[in-house]
Amino acid sequence: MARVSIANSGKFSSGSNNDFFTLADDGDSAVVTLLYADPEGADIDYFVVHEAEIDGRRRYVNCNAVSEDGEHIIPENCPLCQEGYNRIEKLFLQMYNHDTGKVETWDRGRSYVQKIVTFINKYGALVQQPFEIIRSGKKGDQRTTYEFLPERPEPSATLDDFDEKAELLGTLILDLTEDQMYDVIDGRFSLNQDESRSSRRSSNPTPRRGSGRGASASRRESAQESSAPRVSRRTPPTRGRGF
Repeated sequence: MARVSIANSGKFSSGSNNDFFTLADDGDSAVVTLLYADPEGADIDYFVVHEAEIDGRRRYVNCNAVSEDGEHIIPENCPLCQEGYNRIEKLFLQMYNHDTGKVETWDRGRSYVQKIVTFINKYGALVQQPFEIIRSGKKGDQRTTYEFLPERPEPSATLDDFDEKAELLGTLILDLTEDQMYDVIDGRFSLNQDESRSSRRSSNPTPRRGSGRGASASRRESAQESSAPRVSRRTPPTRGRGF
């Protein structure tokens, strides 16, 4: 599973239904509520992913190498890792945009983790502390920055006061099986299921260097015999706010 604790920021990198949040140009701003209620940040949408071209566009694919406890990387569990696809740590901030009246997702990199950690340490449950986000930098400027200005706290606010967040895994982040990952590597995976199934029927598996599908099947059988799951849907809560 690709969700990891933000306490482990920096350990894993190797190179949806809701709208996307954006501030298009210099001086644009919006008042938002970050939709996270755990005072220690355990519910933050922080994932380890790969980028791959699927159906002619770049898509995020979950990394199966993250251990069940979110503490370690086991590359042999993930065909994309074995094939040399970079692991990327991504922060997806889900927020209610008070200006648009919608739940939106903001795609951010690992550099934003410390900012969010600081907010969690200061405010606890982020759903109770709205922010105004202001863009500084013209459209296309790679030096663009964003300032977060705290608004009046809402100590009684809960997630139930807002529309439901999206489940990012399986939508924005593709949650693929091992065989589907091999099809991605071969360049024949498609989100069109009929096309993908047809491709698999008409083609024979391509041997892999030391880790072909036969070897993968053996690993799966061994894992089933030991009844030990390889991945987890959630990582354990962080231990206190020290991060």
